[in-house]
Amino acid sequence: MEIWEELKKNKESGARRLVDEYGNRLLGAALALCENPQDAEDLVFRTLEQAIKKIQQFNPEYSFLNWLYAILRNFRKMDLRKKHLIVPFGSTEDLPETPTFSISKELLSESSDDTIEEALRSLSELLREVIVLRYYYDKTLAEIAIMLNIPEGTVKSRLYNAHNALYKSLTLKRNSRHE
Repeated sequence: MEIWEELKKNKESGARRLVDEYGNRLLGAALALCENPQDAEDLVFRTLEQAIKKIQQFNPEYSFLNWLYAILRNFRKMDLRKKHLIVPFGSTEDLPETPTFSISKELLSESSDDTIEEALRSLSELLREVIVLRYYYDKTLAEIAIMLNIPEGTVKSRLYNAHNALYKSLTLKRNSRHE
């Protein structure tokens, strides 16, 4: 039985299954999007609570994980609006077909998880979001464009900018350790 069917049939057992199957994945995304673990945990809790409440609105023709992520993302956007932190993104011009991830394996292997997490947190919300969807959820550029309701060229642009910012951040950290 699919999880959404179980939630409709028995909220209690469905809720336990929802937390077991999706809690950690949502928390990983929330940690990448939020400034601190408490905000991330709150975001996941509200997401799961809303999913349980609104399960009747889920359309089984679509991905359940994408639906959960959309709820998480909407709550995050509301939080940012309350804090007046949303910064509009300018350019939507197309970049090459697939942006190259210019962070070398050597650079990543030299960086600790904390350094990588710090570099990720230094990104703007818009850039962090495409990185999370692309590399945490393995979404294609087209899927990300649909999920975020933006042109695919904008997804490419944001990934390109995120890669460059991560590269600069990790390079600076590496250079400061070697000095």
